[in-house]
Amino acid sequence: MKLRQKPDDFLVEELPLHELKQEGKYAVYKLQKVGMTTFAAEKVLAAHCGVQFKHIGFAGLKDTHARTTQYFSVETNNPESGNFKERNVTSELVGFLDQSIRTGDLKGNRFIITVRDLRDADIERVEQHVEQVALGIPNYFDSQRFGSLKGVKGFIAKDVLKGDYESAVKKIITATTRHQKATIRNMRKFILQNWGKWDLCFDEVKKLGLDRTVEGALVIHLANDPQDFKGAFRRTFKGIREIFFSAYQSYVWNECIKQVVRQNSKEVYSVPYEAGKLVFPRKWNNGAQLGTFPLVAPDVQGAAEQMQILANVLKIEKMTLPEFATDEHILVPRQREIMIVPQELEIEAGDDELNKRKKKVVLKFSLPKGAYATIVTKSLFGQ
Repeated sequence: MKLRQKPDDFLVEELPLHELKQEGKYAVYKLQKVGMTTFAAEKVLAAHCGVQFKHIGFAGLKDTHARTTQYFSVETNNPESGNFKERNVTSELVGFLDQSIRTGDLKGNRFIITVRDLRDADIERVEQHVEQVALGIPNYFDSQRFGSLKGVKGFIAKDVLKGDYESAVKKIITATTRHQKATIRNMRKFILQNWGKWDLCFDEVKKLGLDRTVEGALVIHLANDPQDFKGAFRRTFKGIREIFFSAYQSYVWNECIKQVVRQNSKEVYSVPYEAGKLVFPRKWNNGAQLGTFPLVAPDVQGAAEQMQILANVLKIEKMTLPEFATDEHILVPRQREIMIVPQELEIEAGDDELNKRKKKVVLKFSLPKGAYATIVTKSLFGQ
């Protein structure tokens, strides 16, 4: 099975929350991008409109390795300046709003996903699962949420919550992946091999001209104060630190929902993902009461059965609720829907033109904001 064999195999289009107007303070542009981050697209739009980033708004981040369509608002006196076409991004003025688009300002997303390199048995499995998937699947956080696990064992945020800042810093500046530039990967290996020899690491950082990188900033800090791992951790970008905590909070939620699924289904099947395995129901029990489940936080509250499930997961994690209170990040116990229902789910199977003698499946569906399309594919293709 192959996902994203080419960018057009994963198409995403935002479903806007606000109805556009013919005039307003903020111009709204429909951007189509491929092979670039949302932040990179924002930078291109800002350059064309001649404005700073603070004058631009968007509802959420979109996948780099996909062809995506999303909406940006820009406070500008020259709306036509935002119309452009470049190699990897195009922008079209589509209307106006009286307020800027903010994070979360969307109804959901529409997806067209082509899954390739399939056998007849894979097609049969999809056909077996589609009826149940159309009725609803667990609203798990998927692998995209857990990029900070690549190249390391364990969660950086958990180390911090336990007060082990050295372990957290070690994960941040020594994790290696095949996608890193060779210079960065080699520097990280050098730091790992010479852990604690900060003057030596500092010299290597300077020699390679990496003093302005994350690795460089933390090594320089430790060369000046070898035991201040807490201070070194705080030298990382605030947005990155938030990602560390969101990842662990999301993992705990997933683990709780796995228990909910088992309690509300007589038979389940599991599918691997970045942080372990997810379980899906072959069929929900009649009268299954799902609703929402809170994300873990020091002040989390929920029904008795939910708090018991959370207690079970925290026991396995060797964590306690008070340990989630930290001055490094405020964890919010917001509620998340346990189940999502893919809307307008369509499935079309055919021959795969990119892989000889193999099949492909084209999936079309819409999801509410915050839900992961790859959870739909996992539920369809999982055994």
